[in-house]
Amino acid sequence: MRRFTWFTFALLLIVGAAAPSDATVATIATTAPLKDHQEQSVNAALRAAVQTAVAGAAAMGLPWVQISRALVLDDAVAVQILATDEDPEADAGKDAPDPENESDADSLAPTARSL
Repeated sequence: MRRFTWFTFALLLIVGAAAPSDATVATIATTAPLKDHQEQSVNAALRAAVQTAVAGAAAMGLPWVQISRALVLDDAVAVQILATDEDPEADAGKDAPDPENESDADSLAPTARSL
């Protein structure tokens, strides 16, 4: 019984120590039709899909977006974005790599942008 009490206390301490977040996060996926696989057509379809996804995020009140995936299919381009209402880099602090600095190893990683 005593072990159970200590286990319960430790579990409550761990769960209670976790900081809750009030951020709203959504994953939005959209597609845009693709006429052919020429670079101009792919770019136009990609632009249309991203604009649709970002418009959806804005309609939900989520000003920060990050592209998660983009796929070129046979007849369409599919885009998936992650949208949130909080600046994802606000918690990062000074230890986070600077996306504007070309010397950072993570500079090729996607970064979140405000609408």
